Amino acid sequence: MSNKIPFRGRPAGGRHAVARPAPTRALAHPARLAQGAVVAALAVSMCAMVAVSANARDGGSAFIGAAPAPRSTAQVEQARAGAVEVASDAIVFAQSVKAEATQVAIDAAQLEALEVATAHLDEVLAVATADVDRGAATSRTADRDEVAGMEGTAGAAAEPTAAATSTPAPQTETDPATVFEQTPAAVPTVAPKTGAEDSTTAELREAVAAVATATAAVKQSAEAKKAADAAAAAASAQAAADAAAAAQAAAEAEAARRASWKQSLLGYANGKIPDSALCGVSFDSSVRLRCDAAEQLDILNAAYRAKFGTNLSISDSYRSYAGQVMCQRTKGYLCATPGTSNHGSGVAVDFGGGIETFGTKQYRWMTANAPALNWTHPSWAESGGSKPEAWHWEYTD
Repeated sequence: MSNKIPFRGRPAGGRHAVARPAPTRALAHPARLAQGAVVAALAVSMCAMVAVSANARDGGSAFIGAAPAPRSTAQVEQARAGAVEVASDAIVFAQSVKAEATQVAIDAAQLEALEVATAHLDEVLAVATADVDRGAATSRTADRDEVAGMEGTAGAAAEPTAAATSTPAPQTETDPATVFEQTPAAVPTVAPKTGAEDSTTAELREAVAAVATATAAVKQSAEAKKAADAAAAAASAQAAADAAAAAQAAAEAEAARRASWKQSLLGYANGKIPDSALCGVSFDSSVRLRCDAAEQLDILNAAYRAKFGTNLSISDSYRSYAGQVMCQRTKGYLCATPGTSNHGSGVAVDFGGGIETFGTKQYRWMTANAPALNWTHPSWAESGGSKPEAWHWEYTD
């Protein structure tokens, strides 16, 4: 896709008539310009477009180092018309850059400076366009008078000679958009004001220069802001990915740790687990359990204390083989056969503090909350079970 601004040329209606572009025309046109431009040379390039347009019409002497050729009224008008075209493009380009910069929220002061410069150029452009229109109307009137005078001369009925009917040689037009495609070193420097340049064209050129400078600053800031936003988004995404990976690694490590705790007791017979292989809880030094069961009981106790203001009351936890023998001797059928009790595996506790009674608020709270941490009340110990024991709870992970 070409990144040139299509050169509009002169519309019909006279030799010098120039149609000012509507402010609402599509912005894709200047966006294509930006693709071929170097931001650092934008200000110089837009100003140079005025000189390129004028230079092409005047035979090529509009730059520093060349003596300006004498200009006729028609040449001055043509230079003004070319400046109007360049100014129109500058306004549209500035509007597109401003819209882009607004989306990324750059410094408001830069946007305001561009708005002020564009508004001033718009005012000067209105005056210049009116001057161009008046010059075109004057030229058309002169053409009609000239034709009328020729028809009134002697021999008007004869066929016109080739010299009389020949049209002026077409002038070579230089597309101002091509300035944007040059490298910074090749961009020409705009010529200083000369006596042959009228005040309207000079003021228009100065206004274009101001808009070009402001546009370049805004565009550069917008590109820097977009780059910074993209870098921040990438950093945020990376941080999120790192956090997710860390969380996954922690979860896997925790699962491995808990699995190792469970595996570490499998080599011991029921009731024969050494104390060094068991863990305690923070709220009761007498409690001894398998490490993962003890960890979850600590978490359950924190929630229980937040609800009732006291710690869980525990009357029994790990029970050695000798302890199981003594329990059966004193409590009979309430205690399991020695060597088969879940207390002997370090995964059972007997609660007090209200939990030991069916239907209390403490018991109901346990049935609603303890299973989330893998502490459950076995079905045989339910009120309708084979051996109702409200106080007996087991860790089932």
